[in-house]
Amino acid sequence: MLLAHKIELRPSISQAAYLDKACGSRRHCYNKLLEHFSKDENKWSKAAAYQHYIKVIRSEFPWYSEVSSRVTRNAIDDLDNAFKHFFRRVKKGEKPGFPKFKKKDINDSFSL
Repeated sequence: MLLAHKIELRPSISQAAYLDKACGSRRHCYNKLLEHFSKDENKWSKAAAYQHYIKVIRSEFPWYSEVSSRVTRNAIDDLDNAFKHFFRRVKKGEKPGFPKFKKKDINDSFSL
């Protein structure tokens, strides 16, 4: 049996700014990694995605350090899940549905 609790948040202005940064960081990381691994010469793996994030993306965009590292880590996990489902559907002969880029203000979320 699953239980859920719905809690209303009333963040202060600074807290709301942090939440917006976290949502934006997650979406940006997801989209940059999807862009990188959409190229034919790059093969998807979760370890390669994390290495690309650390070596290239994080050094190129220093504002990632303003949010928790778990936010971007979860973006990598979500992209890994999207690729797993894509490869599973390809293997079964179903309509594959390659992972799509995230858009601003549409299902913005992150987890810690």
